[in-house]
Amino acid sequence: MQDILLFVNHHLMLFSALAVILVLLITLEGIKLKRGATRLSPARVTWLINHAKAVVIDIRTPDAFLTGHIAGAISLPAVELKTGLKKIEKFKAQPIVLTCATGTDSPASATFLTTQGFQVHILNGGIRAWREADLPLIKK
Repeated sequence: MQDILLFVNHHLMLFSALAVILVLLITLEGIKLKRGATRLSPARVTWLINHAKAVVIDIRTPDAFLTGHIAGAISLPAVELKTGLKKIEKFKAQPIVLTCATGTDSPASATFLTTQGFQVHILNGGIRAWREADLPLIKK
């Protein structure tokens, strides 16, 4: 213990830098936990769909949904999320994967669904990343 105090005394700037880095790391982890949704790659989403029976919810507009969506995805535009909760209430026990066009619109919806008790994940990069990974899309 005395050695640690001696080190801190002799290297105050180094110890201060360590303390700042630790505080920042703890803060970032806290923000991640508060956000409640993890970002998943298209490959990880595919695994979740196949092995954990994840439900994909596409929060893009209905027109964008019809131009191409993940097989089995449910169309629930972000603007209708609060009023359309009954449409997805039965999936509370399953993992939910939110997808949008580029992955930028999903976090706000993910935060809302997490507060409602859903297990939410986000497709990192959205449908754009799904296309870039050469994964199939259904067009209706």
